[in-house]
Amino acid sequence: MTTLLAALIGGGLAIAGAFVGAFATDRRERSRWRRDAQLRVSTELLSSLQQLITAMIHLAYLTEKPSARPALVPASPAYQKANADWNSSTYAALLVSSSKIVGMVQDLDREVDRLLARALEKPWSWKEFREERRIIGRLAAVYLNAVRAETGWSPIPIGTVWAWDETNTL
Repeated sequence: MTTLLAALIGGGLAIAGAFVGAFATDRRERSRWRRDAQLRVSTELLSSLQQLITAMIHLAYLTEKPSARPALVPASPAYQKANADWNSSTYAALLVSSSKIVGMVQDLDREVDRLLARALEKPWSWKEFREERRIIGRLAAVYLNAVRAETGWSPIPIGTVWAWDETNTL
């Protein structure tokens, strides 16, 4: 009887240990998946932001703006694709990000909208429109460092993602 009781207790402990091990492994895997997904989505978001801004730069330099001539809107398939990619990447970021990061994504999206409106206001010079882009460069740097922190990486000492921005201070 003692042998049977010992076998039952040993078996019960083995099963309990297996459940604890499986739970711990599952939790680590979920954490790793979330970190990897956050890094992938954040990389896509910053890449699509760059493509969108490049397309906006071309719109900013136009002498005839799409708002003034609706026929010019289809002439900018690069902007339309960049905008669709941006929207897709923001949705992906909203799905996997913490509430802190979600707020930053929304700030970036609002700045994208502001920047587009500014790009369409008038024909811009290279220098003038570069000035308009300073804010979004700073918001992107804050986002980048927040994602790095959430995924376990150290922040990097940048105040903007634009190498040309000499006011690159934290």
